[in-house]
Amino acid sequence: MGKKIEIVETSFTAFDRKMEKPQHAVLKEDWKAFKKFFEQDNKALLEPMDLDKNTAIHVATRSDKPQLLAELLDMLPITDRWHALRRKNVHRNNVLHHAVNFTDNVGILDMILKYENEVPPPPGDQIDESEENGTPLLEMKNDLGETPLYRAANAGNLKMLQHMAKCVEDIQVHFVRGDKLPILHIAIVGRHLDVAVWLMKVDERLADAKDQRGLTVLPDEYYEFEDYAESVRVIRSESDLESGKDKKLPTSGFSRINHAVWKRLAKEWDAVDRLWQLKRQHKLAEYLADLLVQKDYSWHKTCNEKQRTVSVLPIIKPINVTARTKRVNELKETQSTQQSRRTYSDYTPLLLAAEAGIVEIVEKIINMFPEAINHVSEDELNILHVAVRNRQLKIFKLIRKYGALRWLGDRISNKGRTLLHQVARMEYYKGSDQAGYAYELQDELRWFERVKKLIPAHLMMHCNEDNLTAKEQFEIEHADMLKDAQDWIKETAQSCSAVAVLVATVVFAAAYTIPGGTDARGIPIFLHSPVFLFFTIMDVVALASSLASVVMFLSILTSPFEMWEFYKSLPRKLTLGFTLLFFSLTTTMLSFSATILLTIRLESDKWSSSLIYSAAFFPVSIFGLLQFPFYIAIKDKLMLFLKKFKKMIPRSGAKAKKRKYRVFER
Repeated sequence: MGKKIEIVETSFTAFDRKMEKPQHAVLKEDWKAFKKFFEQDNKALLEPMDLDKNTAIHVATRSDKPQLLAELLDMLPITDRWHALRRKNVHRNNVLHHAVNFTDNVGILDMILKYENEVPPPPGDQIDESEENGTPLLEMKNDLGETPLYRAANAGNLKMLQHMAKCVEDIQVHFVRGDKLPILHIAIVGRHLDVAVWLMKVDERLADAKDQRGLTVLPDEYYEFEDYAESVRVIRSESDLESGKDKKLPTSGFSRINHAVWKRLAKEWDAVDRLWQLKRQHKLAEYLADLLVQKDYSWHKTCNEKQRTVSVLPIIKPINVTARTKRVNELKETQSTQQSRRTYSDYTPLLLAAEAGIVEIVEKIINMFPEAINHVSEDELNILHVAVRNRQLKIFKLIRKYGALRWLGDRISNKGRTLLHQVARMEYYKGSDQAGYAYELQDELRWFERVKKLIPAHLMMHCNEDNLTAKEQFEIEHADMLKDAQDWIKETAQSCSAVAVLVATVVFAAAYTIPGGTDARGIPIFLHSPVFLFFTIMDVVALASSLASVVMFLSILTSPFEMWEFYKSLPRKLTLGFTLLFFSLTTTMLSFSATILLTIRLESDKWSSSLIYSAAFFPVSIFGLLQFPFYIAIKDKLMLFLKKFKKMIPRSGAKAKKRKYRVFER
């Protein structure tokens, strides 16, 4: 009749219900109640308190009170004190591993080490294997192979780390954990740059230490700060980098007041405090980068062999686009497999920084070692190849500043790829912040044309190992992007043209619906009013701009949607059409406002004008906010137009200045 309920027994970590009282005391930070509980039952000090099997001795380190820890240990017999200090939780963390995660009070550390030295071990038959008799607490390792000193670096606990370093005999044994990850790596991964700087001062050889992937810390050092490197530009100054406090406080009265105000704001406002911490982290990152760059000589290992790939002209044969596209897609799958097999250790920090677009690292390396700019990897890629294929414009401009484009641009990689072939590769494309697919494709075409100017004439028709020129490979690999751009610009043009026609219809009708009407002779009643003149002008301008935008969008819809039409023609038409449409909407609302002012009068003309203008510009404002990315594109196009216009205007000899760049000769 009834269903049998099968009870499945599962293993889980259990603890006595009596531990609920000290657990509540810990949550409330009521350490008096915590201590009182164990005064009544001192044997419970050796029992697990929580699911992680932390004992009361582990938990007491969170109190930041060395005296509490001492009082708890004194409750136990001498033999049990030894067990209490060496008891581990479920992660095999001893009391020191646990302490560095919760407190930077070195008094806790001193108290634990004091009891360790004073308490003798019990007889051998009373010692559990996990308690590691004979191994000091500072050298015991957890599940990850971390010593307490390594754990302190992992937690960013600089005070504990520095104090532990004074207490160990050989600090070198603490620099690597079980998975071979060096201590400097873990400090940087955790964004504990003050810890990383201190470690570099202790042992400069840590800069050469490699992780399980074969990477040193230099390629990764700026990755965590790449997102805000643009917003925080801090000039290095004489400051205490470990504490973040200036060695010299402001001397003038105004400066002292300013310093005090900002310090107070940082305490009260989280946003100000985050900005302060952000600034400090960036200063530490720059300082640490300087230390690491001085120790980096990886660029010495360069491909010094004679360039194996020479210029190859295309084979003249009938073009079978379908067959060639199919073959290239197969090759792309093979290349992606090979790409996944390539490890980051194949590249030096210089090339990895260029790949990630970290200008600070690249600039520091080249400024310190000018010849590093000529470094070539095993697959015959130089820094310009890496920057170009990853679309790193800032690195490109930096290389141009050094005047190295003229000799770095003629190298061909071991796959027969020129710089233009690198531009064509889509496996390194990381997306764009442009407003639509058409502008994204335009960016790619501009990048192609920018790099094309660097290529020697004899490499323009060079073929790679697949017998493809750079332009052919570009068109094939960007075929999907072209399809997306075609669909997007068609839909956008159709939608905008419909809106433009609607606006034109409204303003055309408004021209015949005269505000206020006419007199018996057919003359507008408000003919001599300046507001009526304003209405007339706005209505005519709105009609003209809306019809002009319709023409632009129709021109887009009737254009050939070929690849190179997206370089200038189609994006330019779309930008102009959208600008005209927005202008027509604005003038339409202005003419509407003028109509309302003519026909509706409140007791106060001031209130009438304010309310009407607010109501009129509300939809325009909403439209503007929703289409903000397009305005950015319009601004960029306008700036580009002005830049080209300035080049067309001849400058006088007195004003014309020749650019001077630092040039590093090979």
